Amino acid sequence: MRPNIRLAASRWQFPSPAVHELPNGLTVWHFPMPGQQVAAFELLQPIRLDDEPRHLEGVGTLACRALDEQTISHPQMQELLDAQGAALHGAAGHFGTRIGGLVPARRLARLAPLVVEVLSEPAYDPQDLALHVEALTVAHRSRRSSTTSAAQWAFRQALFADGERRGRPVAGTPPCLAAIEREDVVEWHTRHFAPSGATLVLAGDLDDPALEAWGQWQGQTERSPIRPATPGLARTVVVDVPGAVQATIIVGRRSIARQDARWAPARLAGHVLAGGFASRLNLELRERLGYTYGAGGGFSPDPTGSTLQISTNTRTDVAGEALRRMLAQLALTDDVTPAELADAKSYRIGVAPLANETSADIAAQAASLAESSLTTAFVNDHAAALAEVSEQEASRAWRELVSPDALVIAVAGNAEELRPQLVDLDPALVELD
Repeated sequence: MRPNIRLAASRWQFPSPAVHELPNGLTVWHFPMPGQQVAAFELLQPIRLDDEPRHLEGVGTLACRALDEQTISHPQMQELLDAQGAALHGAAGHFGTRIGGLVPARRLARLAPLVVEVLSEPAYDPQDLALHVEALTVAHRSRRSSTTSAAQWAFRQALFADGERRGRPVAGTPPCLAAIEREDVVEWHTRHFAPSGATLVLAGDLDDPALEAWGQWQGQTERSPIRPATPGLARTVVVDVPGAVQATIIVGRRSIARQDARWAPARLAGHVLAGGFASRLNLELRERLGYTYGAGGGFSPDPTGSTLQISTNTRTDVAGEALRRMLAQLALTDDVTPAELADAKSYRIGVAPLANETSADIAAQAASLAESSLTTAFVNDHAAALAEVSEQEASRAWRELVSPDALVIAVAGNAEELRPQLVDLDPALVELD
């Protein structure tokens, strides 16, 4: 006989950190997580890629990637990090540079001085830098041969006005990378890497967050403010990928910030149209027509707003028709239904605990919030806002924010076959080289 078990339901809450302001200007968010024996840290420095010299774009990425290869005091730094069981990662982004890692919680106190040394005195050996330049160059050219990567590049370029840094590759282009000297990387590090204005997130079973060790990192710098980028005009662009056997379609536009009252309704409407496996677009393009293995997307936030991006890969011969179907669905001629909204809420609210299970999850989410000058209370407030959205609010928000006539459209594939399918949709079709 099955026992009758009743559990009191409790709403999941994103944890609140203990916040410490260190004398060196570093802010520490400490998330004690009992039982999480693998600790995670994420260091966010507000370093803007807008500050890169135009002819040296990619120097910020090189300074980040080669940071932990060697230090001046310890050419064997990689071995010292490995001895602590630590795995470090890093990336330069348009709004900030992140250095993070995982380490057994009991060893964080021993790892912290090593990370401070990495941040303070990277050696930037010319051979190490050359290897990173080679890897970034190969990766850049490899992406050009993929319709997915080519469409993403074209979409980002068209999404922003001409000349905007955010429309160009984060890691620079091969000519820029080839022009970067060691002195350029050292100068970038010296000018931008400092604890002032930076935020360190620590999460795990940590009784001692090693604040004294983190406080040994010294240096001061003035941080550039975030400069909102000018969006590009609605248009259709196509990029030729010779020999491609499929086409990649991306549609979207710049949109509202997370603080906008329409954020919760818009995200739910985005889930109904393109975010879930049972979304309207997926049911239309995959299940009913068989044009694609899947279509998906939604709103992705950043410190200056968000980007609506919806994409699919499809057979080249039906790319034009697939795009027409996408635009027709995005017009949202039929309101979001109660069943669709309930499904979207169930996913969006229910996925939060699963997406924030580990110390690494918590650290990454907290760093993203810090990057946008938000506190962790936003996560809980957003979940509460999602629960209150009506079908009418979701439908209205989508129609206010999304018009099929005001979207950036990027298509990558065999341009000779794509051009006649797309020119009827947009006679002003632009082909990118």
